[in-house]
Amino acid sequence: MTNLLYSLARNGDIHWLSYFFAEFIAKQAQTSNDELPGLSAALVSEANLAGNVCIELDAYSKRPLFSSSRIEAAEIPLGLESADWCARLRTSPCIGGPSENAPLVLDENRLYLNRLWFYEDFVATKIKALLEREAITNQSEISAQVDRLVPASDAIDQDQKDAVLAAASKPFSVISGGPGSGKTSTIVRILAVLLALNPECRIALAAPTGKAAARMTVSIRQLVDQVGLDNSTKFKMPGEATTIHRLLGYRRNGFNYNELHRLPVDCVVIDEASMIDLKLMYQLLAALPHQAQLILLGDRDQLASVAAGNILGDITGHGHALDIGTTAIATSIALLRNSYRFNRDNAISEIASLVNQGQSVAATDLLRSTDRGLLWYAEESDQIHAETLAWIYDTYQPVFDSGSPADALDIYDTTRVLCATNRGFSGVESLNHRISTALLARNNLPAANLYSGLPIMITRNHHELGLFNGDTGILWQFEDGLRACFRDSDGDIRDLAISRLPEFTPAWASTVHKSQGSEFDSVLLILPSDPDSGVLSRELLYTAITRARQRFILHASNSIVVRAIENLTRRHSGLAYKLGWPG
Repeated sequence: MTNLLYSLARNGDIHWLSYFFAEFIAKQAQTSNDELPGLSAALVSEANLAGNVCIELDAYSKRPLFSSSRIEAAEIPLGLESADWCARLRTSPCIGGPSENAPLVLDENRLYLNRLWFYEDFVATKIKALLEREAITNQSEISAQVDRLVPASDAIDQDQKDAVLAAASKPFSVISGGPGSGKTSTIVRILAVLLALNPECRIALAAPTGKAAARMTVSIRQLVDQVGLDNSTKFKMPGEATTIHRLLGYRRNGFNYNELHRLPVDCVVIDEASMIDLKLMYQLLAALPHQAQLILLGDRDQLASVAAGNILGDITGHGHALDIGTTAIATSIALLRNSYRFNRDNAISEIASLVNQGQSVAATDLLRSTDRGLLWYAEESDQIHAETLAWIYDTYQPVFDSGSPADALDIYDTTRVLCATNRGFSGVESLNHRISTALLARNNLPAANLYSGLPIMITRNHHELGLFNGDTGILWQFEDGLRACFRDSDGDIRDLAISRLPEFTPAWASTVHKSQGSEFDSVLLILPSDPDSGVLSRELLYTAITRARQRFILHASNSIVVRAIENLTRRHSGLAYKLGWPG
């Protein structure tokens, strides 16, 4: 079929960006769009837009390269055997090998955009250099400090103690654990050990988003007083976390700190590392001083970053056992396996574990058989269940009834309605409109886009105002007009003129991605009804469940829940392989 890629783009089966990139590659290769270089370029572009770093040619062998609802499958070419595909691509002037100057890079059987290959190769090389760097040699002194600062009587399990010892002694370490597993209390003890070993140690705390950084700040401040540190150590503790962008000195044309101008730090601690994409990890590692330590915290089973890459998943081997003995990086990873958040009567931890293990039958059985913090509206139609909508309206009504913006934010922050997508009948935009309309009518208020009591979410960073993508606040009517109120890291309320705000959206409902780094007493998750929806995944469901502390409510059909649990997403990249993990 001629003009295949044009037809796919016109039908919405591929992005126009992929079509035009394929057209560029085809012109450079002096071939038509629908020959192998152009088709391969379109595949790589589509994969990148979906969060993949590369395509693995083996995955397309003898399979249709694209899917379409309008074009017959027989008219769509099949992928070649990997060896033949690689051989034919190497003859193209637009496709080079590793480190060659070409728009596309072929590295073994993986095909990359050049810049993504460069980022991945840099990250792998830098991490391996950290792993090969000599560890802090005085292990007896480190052990003595750990024993002193983490006594046997302390409320810490062996996983946490092992994590403290590993992170304090290694140039590079990763601590992964689910909700309530003690990641923050572990890092406080790690910082205490580092400061005991070197009182002048310069430590930077950061997270991918402003919301995650603020939560890290509050959590560490609270725990410093709970883990029994002496006043001298408390005084030396770093007081505030920042975003990775602010840490690196973000500017429109790049970052102030980079490979030529390194960060003035001895140790960098990054929370919510599952949200870091490949490009941001490259920028962080490029700015890391040669002798500095890097400690990553996160939950490797959560959703990966919105942009390309699954850094935490790649580094931790995508679920491989850490005792496989084939990779040096395994010894730098600590897993916190116990959760202290939930009591025995609460089934949230149990359902999260079943979902994470891919046990769809046991998970749906548990959802049906218990109300121990779980409620399932197994709705089989496209409509949102009337009881679900009533629960939303009743739960959010007290936000309107509040006497102050502080009270309204307190109530709002106990509950969150989560969706898998922004658009569609069960998406954020539609649900926010429906909730606003219902609540305004309930309170005899005229329909409006902006009104007192409306929760909002910032969607673009504004460093000068200290507002970041994902931050939530509330609009409130003051004597001088409607203003936006936010809670700062000290818990105080500050209000700003709406005209000063960066871009924002209503936030009665938000996506699961935007909820990462947050916890709520109650969470309602509404999943789309289309079983072929590309957003349904085990990671999405697990991430939503683990946002809830006391109650998790699910609105989805049985088939949709099973589809989500059984769909384990694996983003394609070569990073895990380059770090030594088996395929």
